[in-house]
Amino acid sequence: MKKVDMHMHTIASDGTWDVTELKNELMKNKIDIFSITDHDSIENIKNMHDILKDKDNLIFIPGAELSAEYKGKEYHLNLYNYDINNKNLLQLMKWTNQNKLSSNIDYINYAANKYDNVSAEDFERYEEDRKRGGWKSANYMIDKGIHKDIPEHLKDVYESGLKAKLKSPEEVINIAKKSGGKIFLAHPSYHYKDTVMPLDELKYWVELGIDGIECYSPYNKDGAEYYIDFCKKNNLMISGGSDCHGNFIPSRKIGIPNVSLDDLDIKKLME
Repeated sequence: MKKVDMHMHTIASDGTWDVTELKNELMKNKIDIFSITDHDSIENIKNMHDILKDKDNLIFIPGAELSAEYKGKEYHLNLYNYDINNKNLLQLMKWTNQNKLSSNIDYINYAANKYDNVSAEDFERYEEDRKRGGWKSANYMIDKGIHKDIPEHLKDVYESGLKAKLKSPEEVINIAKKSGGKIFLAHPSYHYKDTVMPLDELKYWVELGIDGIECYSPYNKDGAEYYIDFCKKNNLMISGGSDCHGNFIPSRKIGIPNVSLDDLDIKKLME
């Protein structure tokens, strides 16, 4: 059976591994089919293609995790097998990243009025180590000794009321589908920690045109069968992935949940 992990991050977004390190981990964990789904980035797609050899026996499906805002929350959509040169898709990613960066700067200005030894000028001079994972504003506040970890940082950001402006699901999905790719609702239980996404919300995403759902996910816990049943009833593809960020989030280990190609329905991604 071929082992699959369709959701992983590298240093191109908030992971800690470069493509060579990821490749080594894939082989060590005997994963046969995989995707890189960096947040609003395709930076490491070509880089991974460049280092793969026939003897590696790895099947690489290019991906990206796109951000959208729905009911005031950030939702993620995994796009696979898109045209890497699609101008509208590239513009969407650039726009999203610029807004996220602007939001981070807004937060630093907010933090400068709340904490000593924080300023926009100091933040601009701060050199980010991409191998560390996470993002610049979080690592800056941790290195300043103001936040002890990412959860404490996120709590402070939430209390600030600041967040990046994102495109609507309708616009993101429309651009994604026109790029020639297949779009999946990522980790549907993310906003439903102890339960599953309600049927009416799942139907909303179907109406927008998603092609599949990431049924196997660290967030789904015991909900995989619920999502699989929904996919089968609505003619949707079935995917799964670890949401591994390398060493940034140690609890999300590569290849977990442990799924094989037989567990999934991603035939259209492999044609």
